[in-house]
Amino acid sequence: MTALFEGGNSRLHFAWWNDGSVRGALHIPYPESIGAIPGMIERLLGRLVPQTIAACSVSPRWGEPLFTALEACFPGMVCIVRSASDAGVTVRYDHPETYGVDRALAALAAYRMVREACVVVDAGTAVTVDAVDGDGVVCGGYIFPGVDTLAHGLAARTGLPLVHITEPDRGIGTDTLSCIERGIAVGIAGAARSLIESAAREVKSGDRVIITGGGGMFLMRELSLTACYRPHLVLEGLGYVSDSVAPCA
Repeated sequence: MTALFEGGNSRLHFAWWNDGSVRGALHIPYPESIGAIPGMIERLLGRLVPQTIAACSVSPRWGEPLFTALEACFPGMVCIVRSASDAGVTVRYDHPETYGVDRALAALAAYRMVREACVVVDAGTAVTVDAVDGDGVVCGGYIFPGVDTLAHGLAARTGLPLVHITEPDRGIGTDTLSCIERGIAVGIAGAARSLIESAAREVKSGDRVIITGGGGMFLMRELSLTACYRPHLVLEGLGYVSDSVAPCA
């Protein structure tokens, strides 16, 4: 089995990759110090010994320390995916090297799933909407704030309260809190729907929409369109890369 490590900005995502499937996925906070990373890795693996390890990260703080710790613990066994190029994903970007590795891996996994043009949505701190054509090429996309980012931004720039939105009531708001909740929920759903439709037109993907990320289920509830939710899409993409390349530094 392959051990998968995806370093997010606030959490580490870990899973096993076996027979083309993600198994035992965990999403855990980082330790208090970088020096505690080797111990965290040891606890995640338990008594299982991986055949190979694949890792990626979007975190400026935790990425390289994670890679260094993995290579020290498992020399010659680690495949590090730092870019879309490492993932074998072609990106039609002005500067492809700036395209997030998490977006590239999600696009790879989504395309492997449908084998046709599709739209990939990752709903987290930011919401990304990417258009993937019939050849698996990322043609571009959109980035806009996620639910929590909107809520914190509104509270920080006004005297309005901070709300934590999980599953807001339907209908119009009838007090300040419910107005904020419904405003953000309906607003983000409307924005996402518009951007998804725009991306779909670019690549003629029809209703092939794949959604992932911590806010994915929230978005699925609010969107009135057909979509497939894959909670571990980035890890799936990392697994596919691990199947096709030898360990690399």
